[in-house]
Amino acid sequence: MSIVYGIELDPPRGALPGFTSQLVKRTGELANAIDRDGKLVIVADKDEANSLVDYYTSKHAMGERCTLILLSQQCKPTAFLTDYGLISQNNRNYLYENMVTPFSIKKGEDEQIQMALLQIEEHLIATDQNIMYVDVMQKELMEGIARAYQIELSFSNH
Repeated sequence: MSIVYGIELDPPRGALPGFTSQLVKRTGELANAIDRDGKLVIVADKDEANSLVDYYTSKHAMGERCTLILLSQQCKPTAFLTDYGLISQNNRNYLYENMVTPFSIKKGEDEQIQMALLQIEEHLIATDQNIMYVDVMQKELMEGIARAYQIELSFSNH
């Protein structure tokens, strides 16, 4: 699980194409964009993200800022992924950090784990290696499922 940062470049309405080109050029000078999604520039370095925020704000071109979880190429997304994240121009899967709760199964008997997984799977947004992601509001539900099947979960703080 990698934390990255999304900064939206949102030029003012009616901005001339040259102005937008200047913003894009300066973006490349200030930060190493690892990915994009429309107007969202994705960077791995927090200092670079802050530099972009400062620059875009000074040019009245700052949109939204978000912290993202970059999922691995081996992740298994569900149909809910785009409700909680995005698929970038480079076909990478990202989740909005503030919208999801990552967790894994720490211990339990195999049969109980399998039974719990049947219920957990109904709520999954994605699975990446041994980490599962659900809606942040469903943490208590996951804890309840774990109690019912006598398994132990480990919740990550990202």
